[in-house]
Amino acid sequence: MKLSNFDIDFIKFKNEKDSYIFKLNDSFFSLKEKSLFSRGTLEAKLECEKQDSTITIDYVINGFVNIECERCLEEIELQVDTKHHEVLKLTGNTELLKEENYLSVNHQIFSCYDTLYEQICLALPLRKICENSNAKRKCELDYSSDDVEKPTDDRWEKLKNLIK
Repeated sequence: MKLSNFDIDFIKFKNEKDSYIFKLNDSFFSLKEKSLFSRGTLEAKLECEKQDSTITIDYVINGFVNIECERCLEEIELQVDTKHHEVLKLTGNTELLKEENYLSVNHQIFSCYDTLYEQICLALPLRKICENSNAKRKCELDYSSDDVEKPTDDRWEKLKNLIK
């Protein structure tokens, strides 16, 4: 999988509307340097509509990603189910092309990779723990409970006497 697989060339649109389906897997996440995820299986459906000076893209992303639980460090599977609407504006102004949602009138190629990755990140729960995973299980943490009393420092006992 290459980044160029996610380029949409709006000049080649046969109709004013077109749709794309992307199968996102482990190789999708490996394209991003320092990716938050390494494994997952998702499907992204894009509906694109080109008008005179704007292009609208509707994203629907479904699937799951695998990530470590923040508590117990076990691998968990988190569900992704999100929709996103994006509007791109066509312009010939070179100053506006530096902005995020502008495309050149002459070079209408848009890479949807970053938007897909961002929407996956935003669709996940803030706490990436076992309770929020598909399995809905509790984290199994093994705390060793030693009933051995820790020795107390006599200096603290003298300070406690000052309060009395």
